[in-house]
Formats: sequence, structure tokens, C-alpha cells
Amino acid sequence: MHLQWDWLCVGVLIISSVATEPENGEPLDADVEVEDFDIQSQEADVDRDKPSLEVVYQTPKPTGEVYFTETFDEVMSGWVLSKTKKEDTDDNIAKYDGRWEVEELKENTVPGDRGLVLKSVAKHHAISAMLTKPFIFDDKPLIVQYEVNFQDGIDCGGAYIKLLSRSDDLNLEYFFDKTPYTIMFGPDKCGEDYKLHFIIRHKNPKTGEYDEKHAKRPDVDLKKFYLDKKTHLYTL
Repeated sequence: MHLQWDWLCVGVLIISSVATEPENGEPLDADVEVEDFDIQSQEADVDRDKPSLEVVYQTPKPTGEVYFTETFDEVMSGWVLSKTKKEDTDDNIAKYDGRWEVEELKENTVPGDRGLVLKSVAKHHAISAMLTKPFIFDDKPLIVQYEVNFQDGIDCGGAYIKLLSRSDDLNLEYFFDKTPYTIMFGPDKCGEDYKLHFIIRHKNPKTGEYDEKHAKRPDVDLKKFYLDKKTHLYTL
């Protein structure tokens, strides 16, 4: 089926979540890591005649027509923290005031390879950036890829992204859960409910109302991807 929208995607969101704290007192954060690969660290070989395996990180180079790319190899630029708050929520937890940092993985690290990490417990997090240009849904496919590693586990939270709908008055500082979007994609979990979202929001040509179309739940056990503390590539 061919779909065409009369508005465009101009922004990307990485996560809107609440993390909790386990019984041992260590924080459970919903961690978003970019371009980190599952490579076991190597001990220096006692036998000096045998060469040791050294993994050298190289920044990925995008090819083709790219509307957005981020490797977090350098200081974050162009990213905007939300300064608003969720509606219909207690004021003490309504703000999107969760803290973000760019760090290397705690395990299976490759020196130089870093990602965006959530640092606050029991806080809402929202961060966004503009695409280099709007994507127009006409005769070319849209491909979205990003990596996620729940390196400290997760109790209740999401690691999904939203591609925001085009708007002349879009202000990323006021981005929140009700901001109009075109596509929502990625993992989300609360308790023992493990999800992988793919939602398309579009205008009904007959009624003029905006509808959300949800993909069916995948027929696969998603739990292991949240618990194995490994990096997983999500592709839409």
C-alpha cells in the first residue's frame, strides 16, 4: 500500500521514560547506546610471541542520502533538552528533567565508542534534534536504525524514538508526549510487559482526523533483549 502524507518529519526523539531503583540500591536506568558492539575484552597474552587482539574503533561513515546521523563521538551539538512537563501527572514527577550523559559502555567496551546514557532514576527523559531536512513520503523508502543497550536493566521505561510531524511553530524545548509525530518506533517496557512499538500517525483523507496505526505485536519473546545487557540494533 502506498501512503503519502501532507506533512513531514523534522525531528527525532530518543526516549521518554521513568527508571526505577532495584532492591540492592543500584539504579536501573533505561540506557541508550549508539554504535556499541558486543565485543569481549581481551587479556594481554602471557606469551609475547602471540599477537594480542586489539579492537580499534572507527567512526561509522554514512552513505547515500542521510537525513540524520549521530555517533556521539564528539561533544553533543544540536540536541535540545525538553523543558516542559507531562500533563495529568503529579508536579513532583511531571518535568522532563532526567539527566543525560555521553559515555562508553560499562561492559564489552571499545575505546572511543560512546553513546547517550540516561543518568537519573525515576525521572522523565526527553531529548530531540532536527533532521537536516524534512523527509517526504513519496517514492523512496525511509530507513531508521539505532542501537540500544539496557546495561543496568530496566523496570519501567522506553527506548523508542519519534519522528516528529512538520510544524511551523515546532519548538523542541516544549517537546513532550503529546507533541504530534509521524512515526514512533522502538522498545518499551513496564513490569513484565515487553513491547516493540511501530506506530504510524496519519491524516484520514475522508474524515480529516488523525489516526494511529499500530503494528501487531511480534511473535517472539522480547524479554531477553531487555535483560542480556548486550547491544541490539533496531531497524525500521
